[in-house]
Amino acid sequence: MDSQNIGMMLQKILGKLEIIEERLYELEYPAESTIKVDIIKEVLEAEKEIDTGNYVNCDSARSFIENLKR
Repeated sequence: MDSQNIGMMLQKILGKLEIIEERLYELEYPAESTIKVDIIKEVLEAEKEIDTGNYVNCDSARSFIENLKR
């Protein structure tokens, strides 16, 4: 095999890897068009609360559960 054929094979492999990466990305992160408007509003409200300092840091899972009970 000459270097030109090897280069072409590597290009094909890279192309296939990019397709696989895009599909995995779509599985992990849905397209914005599929996210419901209400959920986006909730996230934006939560971000506003965090920005204003209205949040609690938890050092452990136990601390987190205790804060949920309050």
